[in-house]
Amino acid sequence: MRSSRSGRLSPPISTLSQVLLLNTVGGFLLALLLFFMLSAKAVVVPTPLVTVSVQSPGLRPSTSDATETDLPEGMLPVSSLSIQGSSGGFDGANGVYYQNPSQIPIDPDSLPGQIPSLGPRHSGPQVLILHTHTSEAYSDGSAYYDPAVSTYDQDDRRNVVSVGDTVAAALERRGIETLHITAHCDTPSFNQAYAKSRAVAEEALDEHPSIRVILDLHRDSMISPQGVKYRTLIEADGLPTAQLMLVVGTSQSGLSHPGWKNNLALAARLYQLLEEETPGLMRPIYLSSNRYNQHLLPGAFLVEIGTCANTLAEADAAAELLAQAVARLIEEADSPTAK
Repeated sequence: MRSSRSGRLSPPISTLSQVLLLNTVGGFLLALLLFFMLSAKAVVVPTPLVTVSVQSPGLRPSTSDATETDLPEGMLPVSSLSIQGSSGGFDGANGVYYQNPSQIPIDPDSLPGQIPSLGPRHSGPQVLILHTHTSEAYSDGSAYYDPAVSTYDQDDRRNVVSVGDTVAAALERRGIETLHITAHCDTPSFNQAYAKSRAVAEEALDEHPSIRVILDLHRDSMISPQGVKYRTLIEADGLPTAQLMLVVGTSQSGLSHPGWKNNLALAARLYQLLEEETPGLMRPIYLSSNRYNQHLLPGAFLVEIGTCANTLAEADAAAELLAQAVARLIEEADSPTAK
């Protein structure tokens, strides 16, 4: 264990229906791509267990950042887009929008009034940061990419661990003691990553009962069947910034998770805080059939920070905003007026 170191985008592409972001089918396609096309230096891993899609009405893609005539031989294009719940045709209420492929009934109108307690504050770390898919890495910002190069990297200077360092440092600056565990949970077995991260989290909770928030930080993948890779991007305070997405697990997969609605209510409040500060930052909350270890705490969040086409700088800009909102969530929980 290690303690912490402390858009607008222009004209749409031709057919939105071609932008089918990775769901079950897309995940399979990406797995084939990784299997057949990774270079010798690449980190060979299966497709992520958390790879999500959005409905096409929510997409606001720009033109491709590289036209076909600009593409070097063997390269594929990268394009930028933002995914807006407010104007994208997603269901929502109180400024919070949802994707619900799980089809589990929810009542968005009632969620703001159902925010559960984070529990009493005790001395010690308040936030635990970890990474189930530790080797999920970012791009160099090019307008094209080599499909033979992996989007995973064991070097913590280029993967989600680096973004976790940014979140941890930002929380510490705000007086929130934070524990950042950098253990590589997706090695040696990517498919057992959630079992490993659960063990890591349980050990941390046993050692530090003061922990009230868990941030499992990921980055998403968005690649169309035609091979176009997408980065989610807005401008925030003059900086190009990756969008964020909260993934909320349920008990629909058969794993016990009776308190998933508490996770959802807290995610809805965190979404509100993030959008209040930076409108357009949030993609709709993704309600999943899987559990993602969120049964461990009501305040357990799975956060997708950008995609494999975003740069580390764009992810870091979003990470700063995430830390600010998490600090506000904890401050609200500690307020004398909190329920």
